[in-house]
Amino acid sequence: MKISNRIKRNISFALTLLGIACIVADIWDVIIRPTSVKAWFDLCGMILMTYLCFDNFLIYRRRLKKGNLFGAN
Repeated sequence: MKISNRIKRNISFALTLLGIACIVADIWDVIIRPTSVKAWFDLCGMILMTYLCFDNFLIYRRRLKKGNLFGAN
């Protein structure tokens, strides 16, 4: 069973929004404890994960704009 690019795009978008919410929570944690290495590590990791989700969103969005619903290009 193939999953369409539209579904992959929507999932990537939802994960991006969730990542943004987590970034806000991690920023709050850094504000509360600015010397905590764990808080900074969590923030940097979440920024990276959110960027990767957003990058996937853009990839699937471009594929859909080209009219490619299921293909790899």
